[in-house]
Amino acid sequence: MPTTLPRTVRDAWGEEVADEFPSWLDENLQQRTVSRDEFREILGRLDVLEERFDQQDARFEERLETQNKRFDERFDEVDARLDRMEKRLDRMEKRFGSMEKRFGSIDEKLDRMNERIFSTTHWLGLLVLFVTMAMVLLSIAQFTG
Repeated sequence: MPTTLPRTVRDAWGEEVADEFPSWLDENLQQRTVSRDEFREILGRLDVLEERFDQQDARFEERLETQNKRFDERFDEVDARLDRMEKRLDRMEKRFGSMEKRFGSIDEKLDRMNERIFSTTHWLGLLVLFVTMAMVLLSIAQFTG
């Protein structure tokens, strides 16, 4: 169906331009446009592609969800292990605390024992000094007199 121009356009442009313009426009549109049959064929292909894409998207979402579940399970397992380790470390820390107290009391006992040994050594030294002085005086008294 050829394009026709309204009477006012024909009067404004003139008959020669009004006769050539519709044929040029029809030719130009045929070169640059798609026919209805081609358009329907392309739409059909696009529908098939869209359906395939939706299927792929659904598969991808399913796989991603499965993977997320696996990760969540593994993270839960790791969290449980870390909780158990934390409890063990807390018990060990308590043991170390009680051992520190024991070592502290042993240190105090050793300090007291050291003081007693030092005091005993001091008194023994004085006793040896007095005995030595007495023996020296007795020796002098025996040789002199």
